[in-house]
Amino acid sequence: MPKILKEPLLHFLALGLGFFLLFELVSRETRNDEQVIVIDREALLIFLQYQSRSFEPTLAAARLDSMSKADMDTLITDYVREEALHREALKLGMDKNDYIIKRRMIQSIEFITNGFVTAAVELSDDDVSAYYETSREDYYVEPNVTFTHVFFSTDRRSRDEALTMATAKLAELNLSQTPFSEASRHGDRFLYALNYVEREAGFLASHFGTKMAERVFALEPDDGRWQGPLESPYGFHLVLLPRKVAGRYPELAEIRSRVRYDAERAATNAQQDAAIQAIVDTYEVRHRIDGELVGAAQ
Repeated sequence: MPKILKEPLLHFLALGLGFFLLFELVSRETRNDEQVIVIDREALLIFLQYQSRSFEPTLAAARLDSMSKADMDTLITDYVREEALHREALKLGMDKNDYIIKRRMIQSIEFITNGFVTAAVELSDDDVSAYYETSREDYYVEPNVTFTHVFFSTDRRSRDEALTMATAKLAELNLSQTPFSEASRHGDRFLYALNYVEREAGFLASHFGTKMAERVFALEPDDGRWQGPLESPYGFHLVLLPRKVAGRYPELAEIRSRVRYDAERAATNAQQDAAIQAIVDTYEVRHRIDGELVGAAQ
């Protein structure tokens, strides 16, 4: 990742946020209570209920007691993060210990750190290229097809009858060289669409089922020949498929602006997380929880 900040992180934050970043100047023994975060069961229960928006102490207690050590560590880390940001917000004069206000104050601190960090993010063309190389899968263009179809429903007739009608119609369409634009004049009305333009396999599967979607993608494109019949859960389809595009990774030049935006956002998020962690790290965390509930202090 490029070196985004010109100065060390804590120095940058001290200059940018000034009045609410504190460095550890004294030992833990002499640190005042404002810089001590105490974690106990009651605090975690309340925190858990607010997170789930379900104020049921019994369920919260059961969930807390059944947590793995990893989940407990995550919960404690999230609690400490919120508490540290809340206290920093209080130092800005946003009082009244209401949880909604607390969340808004936390968001305000996050917004402030985001603003300063965003201003410090500068990516070169090489940085953008490096980000693209490590994130190529995010930009993969899925294969797609363009086709129209003539449909024969098995709701209106037996499967054998529908198949017979579709087979006969296939010969007729190819003999008359029926074009793409005249598909609507033949067959039954389909539940979904008549024409599918540059559609991916997942989309087709949602309309025709996975098996038929796979068969459509197995067809060779030919704008003068109807193909089929292909069976879906709804009946039989005759397909005119003029275009099929293979999946590919686009060249960076095609999507550079999009990649740059994503790279800057990723860099900003990473630096904001580091900035917030710098705030959290100025606090001492003390545990009052015994046994299995004790998690990581950081």
